[in-house]
Amino acid sequence: MAKRQVSSMEEKSSTWTRFFRETKMEMKKVNWPTKTQLIQYTATVITSVVLVSFLIVIVDFAFMQLSKLLVTTIS
Repeated sequence: MAKRQVSSMEEKSSTWTRFFRETKMEMKKVNWPTKTQLIQYTATVITSVVLVSFLIVIVDFAFMQLSKLLVTTIS
């Protein structure tokens, strides 16, 4: 029984070792963006978030005004 536990622990250890070794190899294959590309992509994301947020605020305001109009008209 002790041998089974040791071999099980060794299998888990070798599995984790293999996982990290393969992860390291895959990370070396990644084509990382340049600093300029990273700045451009970040600016694009921030601009998109601001524009979509602004659109949501406008639509929310329009629905709020519409609901106020409906409530006052019905009353």
